[in-house]
Amino acid sequence: MVKKLLVLANEFPYGAWEPYMETEEGYYSAFDKVWIASLQLRKEHAKTKRELKSDAAVIPVPYMSRLFYFANSFSVLGDRELYREISELKKSGRLSLARIVDLFVFLSRAHHEARVIDRALRDEDKDNLLLYSYRFEFQPYIAVLLKKKWRKSPYIVSRAHGYDIYEGQHANDYIPLRKVILDNIDYVFPCSEHGARYIEEKYGDVKANVECRYLGTVDHRERLAPSGMNPLKIVSCSNVVKVKRLEKIVNALSLMDDVEIEWTHYGDGPLLAEVRRMAAEKLGKNIRANFPGSVANTELLKIYGSTDCHIFLNVSLSEGLPVSIMEAMSFGIPCIATDVGGTRELVNDENGYLLEADADDAKIADAVRCVSQMGIDEYQALREGARKSWNNKFNAEINYSEFLELLSGLLTGM
Repeated sequence: MVKKLLVLANEFPYGAWEPYMETEEGYYSAFDKVWIASLQLRKEHAKTKRELKSDAAVIPVPYMSRLFYFANSFSVLGDRELYREISELKKSGRLSLARIVDLFVFLSRAHHEARVIDRALRDEDKDNLLLYSYRFEFQPYIAVLLKKKWRKSPYIVSRAHGYDIYEGQHANDYIPLRKVILDNIDYVFPCSEHGARYIEEKYGDVKANVECRYLGTVDHRERLAPSGMNPLKIVSCSNVVKVKRLEKIVNALSLMDDVEIEWTHYGDGPLLAEVRRMAAEKLGKNIRANFPGSVANTELLKIYGSTDCHIFLNVSLSEGLPVSIMEAMSFGIPCIATDVGGTRELVNDENGYLLEADADDAKIADAVRCVSQMGIDEYQALREGARKSWNNKFNAEINYSEFLELLSGLLTGM
């Protein structure tokens, strides 16, 4: 049997999106033939293509203009799921113009991108094919459309992370066709137990199997504990957007005039200038704030492995299961984080401090101060706990090998 895999990815391997797929893609050799559909590919991102570890063929699917998607939306009038969804929204009292617009955009994009992929694979044998969506929004509906068009019975599976799970994170509290997708795919693999419970409780009895499957990070070997804690070196890593609440880090550190601190935030975003301004205005002379901006994932891991980092700090309002924390823990860096999404599946009192989701600035500062005042043995125990937690649950070699073996086994059992 020749096993085939079609991966629906967001731009990967182009640009810088989906950095964690760089690790997973190396395990696609569990299949004999692999295609990666690079969805939503922007022109400016198409100039950069990451090197693949597997022999996968890439199908670029260009991101089109708003005018194109609007014009294309008329073509979805023949999709009966459009009318079923509108009916369901009306029955549930959730029908609104904004949600209808979301629905048309969703369907327009899915139908268009399904056509592009269909043309690319027109001459390929579709037997023993697994359709795998890396995200859980419109992407798995592309797989549903392809399955219908090809009149084959391949398995359809999807990962689910954070933003693509929790409808409340979307402007209109809505992700279209949830029940339709869950009744037409075989598995959805949330990256956290929290996400799995959310799907099961919110959508009830569906045909898809819901099973948590953790992501993972590569072992770059634990870094030896820093020889001293002065200055206390804090690192954070995220997009600089509202949900990450970087202003809370600034406010918390502004309360600490008794500790020498060096804080470095890796990441870029629309609020970076505002956070820089706040740091300059509020932080005392005892605190040095660095904002290197966006750094390639491979470069960031080199930094973790070659420089002292005492604490990783994450105070997000919402998360799926932060890979950024996994990466830090793999180097033995203890974490202070808010209890949102699946973060409690990562952070506990053996490897750091898990704070209440709405922890105020003073509580964040207290947790940082506790680490700064630790003796070397106590702090080393925290580092060992971080490394142990990572190895037990988030080691890429273990997680991705098992995950791709599971996907490959689905075809064997057809």
